[in-house]
Amino acid sequence: MRERLKNFLKSLLTENIPLKLLSLIVAVFLWAFVKGTSYTELTFFVPVKITSLPLNLVLMDVEPQRLIVKVKGPVHKVDRLKAEDIGIFLDLKGAHPGINTFLLRPEEVRVPPGIEVVGLSPSELRVRLSELVKKAVSVKVQFKGLPPPSYEVVSVRVNPPNVHLSGPKEVLERIDHVTTEPIDLEGLKESFSLEVPLTVRGLEAEPSRVTVQVELRRR
Repeated sequence: MRERLKNFLKSLLTENIPLKLLSLIVAVFLWAFVKGTSYTELTFFVPVKITSLPLNLVLMDVEPQRLIVKVKGPVHKVDRLKAEDIGIFLDLKGAHPGINTFLLRPEEVRVPPGIEVVGLSPSELRVRLSELVKKAVSVKVQFKGLPPPSYEVVSVRVNPPNVHLSGPKEVLERIDHVTTEPIDLEGLKESFSLEVPLTVRGLEAEPSRVTVQVELRRR
């Protein structure tokens, strides 16, 4: 029995080698062919990218900021696909201040060749824009801490005393001044001059820093 099994295994490994190699090659080819022609679907969360924003407008909000994109394609391509390979570009050319509504179609989503977008949700985007304006406002110096009890602040000078802000109209309408970053007076006994940045989060200031001169003297 052992001898018969041994002879069988020997013949299996040594006989008809060309035919067996050909069978193996055909099997691999068929596997690759089936894998290449098999299709699958996959879902991605893709961020919306803004393009062509008019120079006189400021982007306030985009809702939603990410869309659900369902794609379909050959297994070997979909398996290698990443969210970064998918592009959702929203062209704001011609947009106006206020709420702008855009409808996106699956065919407007950019995907690599061989990939098809079969689902897009939601398909409606709302973009809120504000008019970009400039405004001159005064500068107020912000302090923290105190000099020794025997010293006092005699005068505070700011150069320049006013700066120009650029930003959304609806924001600047509520602003009449900006403040400096806090200047620490703790323990100081001598007058000083210091260049200080302004606190203007979400806005642009020109200039963005001012010179503050503080005069101290003994009481």
